[in-house]
Amino acid sequence: MTNAHMFHNLVVTMRRRTLGHEILIEGVGLHKGGPAAVSIQPGSDGIVFVKHGLRIPASPENVVDTRLNTTLGKSGVAVSTIEHLMSCLWGLSITDCELKIHGEEIPVVDGSALPFYTRILGAGAEELPGEVLPIRVRDLIRVEDGESFVEAAPGDFSVTYEIEFPNPVIGRQLYVYDGSNYDTQIAPARTFGLLSDVEKMRSAGLALGGSLENAVVVDGGKVLNPEGLRFPDEFIRHKILDLLGDLWTLGAPLESRIRAYKASHRLHIALAKKIHEAYRQEGR
Repeated sequence: MTNAHMFHNLVVTMRRRTLGHEILIEGVGLHKGGPAAVSIQPGSDGIVFVKHGLRIPASPENVVDTRLNTTLGKSGVAVSTIEHLMSCLWGLSITDCELKIHGEEIPVVDGSALPFYTRILGAGAEELPGEVLPIRVRDLIRVEDGESFVEAAPGDFSVTYEIEFPNPVIGRQLYVYDGSNYDTQIAPARTFGLLSDVEKMRSAGLALGGSLENAVVVDGGKVLNPEGLRFPDEFIRHKILDLLGDLWTLGAPLESRIRAYKASHRLHIALAKKIHEAYRQEGR
């Protein structure tokens, strides 16, 4: 178990961390379909995305779109599909780095966080001066939309997530994650979609770069990917992957029991914004 995994499981005060040296990851964008690249560099000013010379801190207040992805924006400049890379940074306890963007969004690579994890892990980590304190949730914070919800309650860190799809391959899935073994339990889980939804997404200008090489596609009662699933419950694991990335926009670990049911990026970020507001009001 790495120090990063120990940190997330225990949620104790940690030193700020950046990566050891710059790495470049290239590919295509999941939603816009164009060439995409990100240069991930050591930094000491939190997690900051840089595009067209503009610096956009990874913060809930800078999220401008949550339609099937999480998009940061500022002064008319946007960076889309940050959630998988942010989830990987959570998994490695990287609190500070500079991400220079080439293209409209982060490369989708294989649809999971594992390629990011492997490359950043290979670059090593460097400790920085100062510490990061966990955000200790003392009162229930909840956001909901109809039957869908996500909430943070007092307690040791854990995520309990449940989804329910009217599809025989996905169906109802529930997973409880304690923050350990991110690299083997969460990072490999790929984004997914129903073939019947692909045309609707593409008509909305989304999923233009999606393929069987970077997403799990389900058609009726079968998985179209020749290699099949990486886990029988890969779908719910990917939802947790997304949630961890969205909550890492807070810039600090949560000491909280997180529960989610049929949630989305919109609800994940709505929760992050509520927590962020409470955090700021405490003057931390």
